[in-house]
Amino acid sequence: MIGFSQLLRMDVSRPLSKQQLERVEHVESAGEHLLALVNDVLDLSRIESGEMSLTRESVAMSEAVEEAAMMVSPLVSEAGVEIFLTPEPLAVPEGNQEPSVARQPGIRRDVWVHADRVRLRQILVNLLSNAVKYNRPGGKVVLSWIQLAEQCEISVVDTGQGIAADQIGGLFEPFNRLGAEASKVEGTGIGLVLSRQLAEMMGGSLEISSVLGEGTVALLRLRIAPAAETTARASAPQYVGWSGQTLRVLYAEDNEVNAELMRQIVRLRPSVSLRVAESGRSALEMAVLDPPDLMLIDMNLGDMTGLELARALGGDRSTRDIRMFALSADALPEQIEAAMRCGFDGYLTKPIDFNKLLALLDSEQAAR
Repeated sequence: MIGFSQLLRMDVSRPLSKQQLERVEHVESAGEHLLALVNDVLDLSRIESGEMSLTRESVAMSEAVEEAAMMVSPLVSEAGVEIFLTPEPLAVPEGNQEPSVARQPGIRRDVWVHADRVRLRQILVNLLSNAVKYNRPGGKVVLSWIQLAEQCEISVVDTGQGIAADQIGGLFEPFNRLGAEASKVEGTGIGLVLSRQLAEMMGGSLEISSVLGEGTVALLRLRIAPAAETTARASAPQYVGWSGQTLRVLYAEDNEVNAELMRQIVRLRPSVSLRVAESGRSALEMAVLDPPDLMLIDMNLGDMTGLELARALGGDRSTRDIRMFALSADALPEQIEAAMRCGFDGYLTKPIDFNKLLALLDSEQAAR
């Protein structure tokens, strides 16, 4: 649903009318909302069953905050709310006199914390999204972080409507939105529950305080970590047009809707030819008879898994050098690690990020 909505928006050959574009954007927004709900429920169930695994690394707070702020920027623009990011606490909006946020001295150098980079970003995105969605028009959000002894305190302060003291406990009850379900603000009632559990799994904590009619403060505490070596971030390759050589791609996918979406995306790159195999066995046969330059492999094919197909390809002299990228809705670290051990060159999560996929095709084309 999200993928085909994006294709409709991106179709420059047959552009949509203004009214049609608005309708497609509503469909895409609804799809993203449902996807967020499903992902939150799955994450919560994984935590409760003990199947959630986190990585532990040194993460620079400035980078994590920058990434989270970028992800919520469309929401901020739509809501007309200002966000201030600072490594030292600013003056808290009037009415939110949280001592540990407003009065503690800050440290100007960057702060590093023990965290799972992806899950820390998930927590920050959730806290910022809440601070924006439940704010006033023209309101403010201040995200600050400081080092206090062996801890880093990250605060998200907003100038929204606030919450009554007797309702604070309900914030951490799954699916309890404290009456917000009757408003126009979308939400699942799971985000804060999930954020607190993720914080605790990283050895930290998450607390919420609020003053009704004045605003809310979310306070995340994480353990300090030693600084890690920084590396320059790789920028996505830019499409420079057809070089004269065709990139031959074989896509193993047993779902016809997903296959059709891939066909539509690949049409945006005239220098790429695409074949689709509807099962693992047919993908193996097609690859042996006519080895492609690149294989995109769904991890859950009807007759075998993507891992089994990768092992079979690696065991054949004619196919073992084919570059392979996995496609899956399963983004668990252990699943990605298993794929890389089986010989995959990369791992793309579903719903497919159009820009990442097109960048991959461009990069493979340029490398030929």
